[in-house]
Amino acid sequence: YGNGTVFTNYQLGVGGGAAVFNPPTNFWSTASPPAGDNYVVPRGLTVKNGAMPHIGNWSKPTTGFVHAFHAGYWGSWVFEIASINSTENTIMFARGGFQEARGSDAGGAFYVANIFEELDSPNEWFLDKDTRTLYFMPNETMPEVFVASQIPCLISITGSSIEDSVKNVLIPGLILTETSSTYMKDYMVPGGGDWTVHRGGTMYLRNTQYVTIAHNLFTQLGSNGMALIDYNFATSITLNEFVWLGDSAIIIVGSTYGIDGFSVASQPDNILIQSNLIHETGIYIKQSSPVLIAISRSVSVVGNLMFNIPRAAININDGFYGNHTISWNVIFNTVRETSDHGPINTWDRQPFLSDAVQRGVPSLWQHESSIHHNTLFNNYNALWPIDHDDGSCFYEDSYNFHVYGGKKNFLGHSKIDHHQIYVYSDANRGDFGSNVCLGDYAPSRGSSGWNEIWVENTCVLYRNPLPYKIDNCDTDNLFVPYLANNKIYIPSGTQAVFTCKVNGSARQLSLEQWQSYGLDIGTIVQIAPDVQTIIEWGRKMLQATT
Repeated sequence: YGNGTVFTNYQLGVGGGAAVFNPPTNFWSTASPPAGDNYVVPRGLTVKNGAMPHIGNWSKPTTGFVHAFHAGYWGSWVFEIASINSTENTIMFARGGFQEARGSDAGGAFYVANIFEELDSPNEWFLDKDTRTLYFMPNETMPEVFVASQIPCLISITGSSIEDSVKNVLIPGLILTETSSTYMKDYMVPGGGDWTVHRGGTMYLRNTQYVTIAHNLFTQLGSNGMALIDYNFATSITLNEFVWLGDSAIIIVGSTYGIDGFSVASQPDNILIQSNLIHETGIYIKQSSPVLIAISRSVSVVGNLMFNIPRAAININDGFYGNHTISWNVIFNTVRETSDHGPINTWDRQPFLSDAVQRGVPSLWQHESSIHHNTLFNNYNALWPIDHDDGSCFYEDSYNFHVYGGKKNFLGHSKIDHHQIYVYSDANRGDFGSNVCLGDYAPSRGSSGWNEIWVENTCVLYRNPLPYKIDNCDTDNLFVPYLANNKIYIPSGTQAVFTCKVNGSARQLSLEQWQSYGLDIGTIVQIAPDVQTIIEWGRKMLQATT
């Protein structure tokens, strides 16, 4: 039982709706998951009249697949087609829907693949498994080479046990390409995040020590690029390029015995991901990332360039152990096809036992993680550069250069933000009130919002002079983050406004009135400078090494 948090209990649904996963367990398959709903997925869809004019001509619909977005655009599903009714314009699903963990009773945009009668555009293809025939619609010229991928994994490095690990392996300078897709293979739910994962990849590591993967090209892959599964110690993934991948680039996924991650060592530990170029990922699976960290210890993601991604670039799926470092990365063009997310995303909905706080002593708390010196462009559909979502705690965020978004806390606690630069934090989509310097969502004494610190930061507002969105702010019963010594820059011709209840009524306060309640002492408000000045601030901060 975890005191001081919204997510107090370890819980896990077994069987039932979770039977689609392997193993058949899911945090979201319980009677009433905290901060969410029970996992369900649609069993079919109705096509709008005229949207698919050839549906009545489909001779063999069961060859097809439906790729569909989650209703909230939090990810995507893939379903086999069970049947169609061309009179009613309905498509019924067979197996599928396990490519993300939250589920929904409705879906979003979709497309259909592998239907012979829809083979009508250049570079489309259709596979008839019954006759073992591949049909291809060429462009003006036919390709000289066809590759019919049948192998999802090219290199597997697997020790027989943790005690008998494979050690001291270097894999340099390879081109790994054209593996088969895995989106209809087994997926599992690694903890209390939104994710499911296929625990496999083009390169697979399990029970290893001191493996280095360097100077390789991972391209045109149907699945994950690299999969570090369960025990892997001191793996280095450096100076590689990952491009055009069906799923994620690098997944780092451990396991526990239920809540117990203390008495087992089946987690990746001391992992370095450095100086890689990662882009054009998640072609098939939209709940995917260049880097996924799940049930893992001490992962460092340093100095990578990541862009053109359907969802987050770096996703920390849970609060197990911690001690992660995310630093010196440049990330842009994320959340291009999904919503309610950011370049870096974290969750912490499920307590785990580990010895993160003190070696050899079990605890439900994790070691603090650090996110620093990153350049994060919060463009496309991204809402927060660092999306500290449900329950996230024990993070130090510092010296990051954020463009088009501010700080977020939702149902979490114990995070410190300092010496950060937020550029035009109100120039994003603004969903959920994200167009501010700082958003503190649903704080509640004793469970969330405590020990939140936002100091020594610089925030430039583009059009909106409202720096903060602090839910339930009330001067008669103040429960807000500790705010001090910040620099807030507002548009010319405006006045900074701080919103809070005073004597039971919502008020818009000036800085002086706000500070009269002991808030934001040392904070100043000035008119926003020009862009070149802001760029120089960022250059100076990021070039400093201390």
